[in-house]
Amino acid sequence: MQEALRALGPYMGLGLQLALGMAFFAVGGYLLDRWLGTLPWLTLVGVVLGLVAIVAKLWQVNALLQRRSRRSGRDAAHEK
Repeated sequence: MQEALRALGPYMGLGLQLALGMAFFAVGGYLLDRWLGTLPWLTLVGVVLGLVAIVAKLWQVNALLQRRSRRSGRDAAHEK
């Protein structure tokens, strides 16, 4: 059971992190647009930054999973 929870670790909360990251940048851009009167330009910049943040987070999780996979593969090879 502990092994399964450890394997799920990188995914737990990932959806929330991605959604909140996108919302933060998009809403921040919108609020700046309203304040500066530049609608929709800063909202679009916020959306693009949100997408970049999502890609960066997915890249980070993928790298973590690859390191774990390589490590577990080496451990299995040493046991033989």
